[in-house]
Amino acid sequence: MKLSMLMLLFLAVAGLVVFAQQVVSQEKSGGGKPSDSPAMDKAAMEKARSEYMKTIAPGEQHKHLDYFVGKWKTVTKMSMGGPGGAASEFAGESDIQWVLGKRFLVEKHKGEFMGQPYEGMGMTGYDNYRNVLTMTWANTMSTAIQVMTGTRNPKTGVYTYYGAMDEPDLKVIGRTIKYVTKITDPDQYVFTVFDLHAGDDYKIFDITYTRQKS
Repeated sequence: MKLSMLMLLFLAVAGLVVFAQQVVSQEKSGGGKPSDSPAMDKAAMEKARSEYMKTIAPGEQHKHLDYFVGKWKTVTKMSMGGPGGAASEFAGESDIQWVLGKRFLVEKHKGEFMGQPYEGMGMTGYDNYRNVLTMTWANTMSTAIQVMTGTRNPKTGVYTYYGAMDEPDLKVIGRTIKYVTKITDPDQYVFTVFDLHAGDDYKIFDITYTRQKS
């Protein structure tokens, strides 16, 4: 009930904003007052409402994200000496589910990293208005929330995101990072992180996700 009332209030406010914009526009054009035709005002408000509703409904891009729903075993591989060096492996598990009417995926991850317990949580969605994928990530090894934006290649199905990462140990703020998600088969995909400051192909680590079968 509370949610419904909030939505009605939001739509009412949105309608008032559209009406106010019409008033200002007509005054600037010399009309001095809103149109004498209520039908015209109503049509403008309905058009604005229709355009707004398109931005909030899950669409085709959200359907592609449905692949990631499920429970996964993960293996993280990281080479402390950089690409080509001996890699350490860390095991974990992730649970990825839809929330908020299939608008966003929430991932909850548990595992270990460098001998320490590790937990992470992220959200992924597609912004219909900006036409861009958005991802966030937070974990127990930082107090920062990472924010990434990206796109899906319609031909290859590869997801590529870009974001910034701070490195307190190096006293660096906003290091540019590339994140690539590549689906290798119906039950496995690889998430790879590249440090663009060090080079286009400078891989920091990758995570292989393998779907758990019930």
